[in-house]
Amino acid sequence: MLTRKNANQETGSIILKTRIFSLAGRVIVGLVLILSVPVKGQIYRIGGGLSFASGTEFNSGETGNPGLKIKTWITLDKRQTIHIVPSISVYNPYKLEKAYLTLTNYMFHGDLDGQYTFFQEGTLKVAGFAGANFTYLVSDYEQLVDLGKEVLSDATDFSVGANVGGCLEMRMGPRWDFNVSGKYLFSKYDHFIISVEGVYYFRSRRRTYRR
Repeated sequence: MLTRKNANQETGSIILKTRIFSLAGRVIVGLVLILSVPVKGQIYRIGGGLSFASGTEFNSGETGNPGLKIKTWITLDKRQTIHIVPSISVYNPYKLEKAYLTLTNYMFHGDLDGQYTFFQEGTLKVAGFAGANFTYLVSDYEQLVDLGKEVLSDATDFSVGANVGGCLEMRMGPRWDFNVSGKYLFSKYDHFIISVEGVYYFRSRRRTYRR
């Protein structure tokens, strides 16, 4: 017989979802602080787009796609070849539905990379990067049938690791770029990520980047 979650399950689900929204809020606030803190380097562009991960297993489920990504570049040299690049990605939830349970997995991912441009020709740039990352996973479990005991339970996990990759930056207009990047994450949850991004320049481009 199908039943709704009992009061304890409902309370646990509410607490878990509150934590998810709280984390998302902290991520947004953290990125805003990064953009507003005075640094010796210069921040003059911001990018956003989609990330597609090879995925990982968590709490008898998987992680979803795509991820919504936002990032910026902190320029450290006059030639604009060296950057510090922080980014945050929030992935679409993965949902597993069966006759007796519903499982929803959420994934949040952040990077702090050092990026170096090793090739530039006209409107095209090729860069490599490496750095550190974190992955935060949240699993929300709902049992729909009374089996006498819960098959699974809610779960969370946090891991840190390293990543390495490369990107192709293409100038599309006076204030716009289109970027494609790929990277591999070395952590408890190893996976490969491909990202496509639109980049907006809110300050004029440097002469070294003009044709």
